[in-house]
Amino acid sequence: MSKGNAGGMLGVGGTRAKLSRGALRGGGAADRGGPGRSEARERRRELLRRFQERAHEK
Repeated sequence: MSKGNAGGMLGVGGTRAKLSRGALRGGGAADRGGPGRSEARERRRELLRRFQERAHEK
């Protein structure tokens, strides 16, 4: 008898959704998330832009 089979609970985790490579990288999710998602995205872009400017100053 094998040891690490967790009592025969093999494959209980469910099935994985098929996601495209673009969806895995954040594309195609514009219709999900509801309001506020684009604002958060803009804040992240602005923060990244500021970090990049500081990196170029040094």
